[in-house]
Amino acid sequence: MNRLYHSPLSPFSRKVRLSLAEKKIEVELFEERYWERGQEFLRRNPAGKIPILKMDGRLMADSTAICEYLEEKYPNPALMPADPEGRFEVRRLVAWFDDKFHPEVTVKLLGERVNKRLMNQGYPDSINIKEGSKAIKFHIDYMTWLLDHRRWLAGDSMTLADFAAAAQLSCLDY
Repeated sequence: MNRLYHSPLSPFSRKVRLSLAEKKIEVELFEERYWERGQEFLRRNPAGKIPILKMDGRLMADSTAICEYLEEKYPNPALMPADPEGRFEVRRLVAWFDDKFHPEVTVKLLGERVNKRLMNQGYPDSINIKEGSKAIKFHIDYMTWLLDHRRWLAGDSMTLADFAAAAQLSCLDY
């Protein structure tokens, strides 16, 4: 059986869960308290990050690498366009949400309000919360602009870019 080591409030774990569900791939979910950095966890991924997918006898880390692996191994339904330009746009937007939205918004809102308490790291920092609240407006405006010009974030069909955005937003909704 396939296994996904994850955290319910990790947008990177959510992105992988969305991809697995869309492709109808069954997995056992194992909640990982990654902040405790236990030996078993670090054996699965010495980088100390989640999610980790165990599939076909191998351990795979990095949410984007996992999603692209799933796309190549299980191409239907497609979450990446067939053309290089379309794939570039999906990858660009996935990176936008993973590398820009996440630190500017998710870490500053969810990280301060929920994760700090969960991980026993003290009290929320109001400056970070204000910065995250300001930054989300910019990102929502950008998403609105994209959706004014396209049916989905990266084009005419649902892609991994939409999952990357949905994963961040659904964590914030918590």
